[in-house]
Amino acid sequence: MFNEELITFIEKECGTEVVGFASVQDLADKEIKDITKMNRILADYTPLYSSDTPVLQPSEFMDNAKSCIVMAININFGKKDLPGNPPRSEIMNFYVNHDCLNYFAERAQKVIGFLEEKGYSGFSLNAGVSQKLIGARSSILRYGKNAIVQSPVMGSMIGIMLIITDAPLEIDEALKDACGDCTLCREACPTGALNKPYVCDIEKCLTMHMIYNKSALPKDIREKSGTVIAHCNVCVNVCPKNRDLPVQTGISLPEDLVYPEIAPLVNISDEKYTEMFDGTFLEFTFLDKKYLQRNAAVALGNYGDPVYVPILAEALETQAEDIVRGHAAWALGRIGNADAKKTLEAFLKKESSSELKAEVEYALSM
Repeated sequence: MFNEELITFIEKECGTEVVGFASVQDLADKEIKDITKMNRILADYTPLYSSDTPVLQPSEFMDNAKSCIVMAININFGKKDLPGNPPRSEIMNFYVNHDCLNYFAERAQKVIGFLEEKGYSGFSLNAGVSQKLIGARSSILRYGKNAIVQSPVMGSMIGIMLIITDAPLEIDEALKDACGDCTLCREACPTGALNKPYVCDIEKCLTMHMIYNKSALPKDIREKSGTVIAHCNVCVNVCPKNRDLPVQTGISLPEDLVYPEIAPLVNISDEKYTEMFDGTFLEFTFLDKKYLQRNAAVALGNYGDPVYVPILAEALETQAEDIVRGHAAWALGRIGNADAKKTLEAFLKKESSSELKAEVEYALSM
């Protein structure tokens, strides 16, 4: 059977242990409604999304498409004990490391080449369609209660590769739920974003706010974000499916980018930001370094060590962007020692921006 021949090739040439086959049938009305709703919500936070973006069907990407090859790639790089001292945070390797993109692209091209040698066509679905929805149609992935897809053998620390093809492959039977009575992810979520099983309320999700929110962070989000500067992986880290997983060693791990020290990010220069993140997916999603600075300031405030008051004071007094200065003020209020209070009071006397003054007054009230 061609399925078995293809699986053997992928396992041998791509080093991918988990391969499945999904239907390319049209998305259901509810799926389209859910995607449209998510686009509409995200459009309120970032220009990267539009409320009127059309929802594409899988079959629109290839004439005579018959199936979709689903591959789960291990992206478990191990875990550091965060935040540590000095405090560090985590950014997903995929967001900052070009090697990840190259690793995925090379394997997709190998599979497409194999299909073409057999007289078929293949097209890598990198964007434009929900990879999670299509992947969950196969026999290798299913949704967990944290609304993230997981593999029975690889957990949810995976990257999904989809290749739509006109090859006559046998379609898998979708997996059934395996979360059972487990509620660890829902209990661990700091904001209650997972109160409804299998659904993430993205307006409560820390990851959404830290990466996509292009305004001031809601104060309850600030308080609950801890030392998160990009991705909140709490629900992933507590999932029993993610215990004792093999570590990915075929992709590099630039630790200073994946686990950056937080304090230097607060007043990071344009040159240093470009040096660290130029051309990365993080740069694309953040759009401007001020949002990373915003997040870093909040993280320092939540870390709570008075040794970082001078760094936050520097941001409050010298940064050009009010969003950075306002969140630095909040962080000073969060630390709340005498030096922080003195800095805020002195700044309040000379500041004229009503919005920034409101942030400083709130910080003093803390």
